[in-house]
Amino acid sequence: MNAVIYARYSSDRQTEDSIEAQVRACREYAAAKGMNIVEVYADEAISGKGSKTASRAQYQKMLRDCDKGRFGVILIHKYDRIARNLGEHVNLEQKLKSKGIELIATAQDFGSSNEAKMMRTMVWAMSEYYIDNLAGEVKKGHKETALKGLHNGGYAPFGYDVVDQHYVINDLEAEYVRRIFDAAINRRGFTEIITELAERGITGKRGKPIKYTQIYEMLRNEKYTGVYTYSMTEETDRGNR
Repeated sequence: MNAVIYARYSSDRQTEDSIEAQVRACREYAAAKGMNIVEVYADEAISGKGSKTASRAQYQKMLRDCDKGRFGVILIHKYDRIARNLGEHVNLEQKLKSKGIELIATAQDFGSSNEAKMMRTMVWAMSEYYIDNLAGEVKKGHKETALKGLHNGGYAPFGYDVVDQHYVINDLEAEYVRRIFDAAINRRGFTEIITELAERGITGKRGKPIKYTQIYEMLRNEKYTGVYTYSMTEETDRGNR
């Protein structure tokens, strides 16, 4: 029986070594079952959340190859390497079944009995629960950080630095921020400021030259008025600094 291997590591505390370990486990399983591995598909640093599967190039290639009749089994290490969404698991199993292809998680091979089907479904559901619970915990952590007025990740606005999660004023950049706001209030242009920034080699926080687009973003950024924001999608995510 020809088989393929699918492996994936996400960005949460995993490395390329995770893929090697997954492939090794699958190869050992295949050898024990007399399967011939014809290809290995591997996606790196891609989330397992269901909505992200479309962005997994190797996963999508494997699905397309299912129509070529080259293999009858897909080996994975654990079910969460394929997806962490119950609906995604169910849809995939139905799709593979219609093509006569079996999906086997080598570390979670429960067999083919009715009880095994129930165990697989429970594992799929637990995978979805894990990712949803993790997202909730991360969001809760961001909110607590925001309530303390601390830096919540990403780049600090031009004019600020971050020291021990606290915003501190960058005196050199802050002088230009004041000049930008003063120019806006007095309806003066920004050409002179932009030219001076470029001549002095002063860039934005991402290391790129400051242009009109960045200036307009500064003028709309409430942090310069003393208002702390970390999400613009919910009113509850905003608080005073």
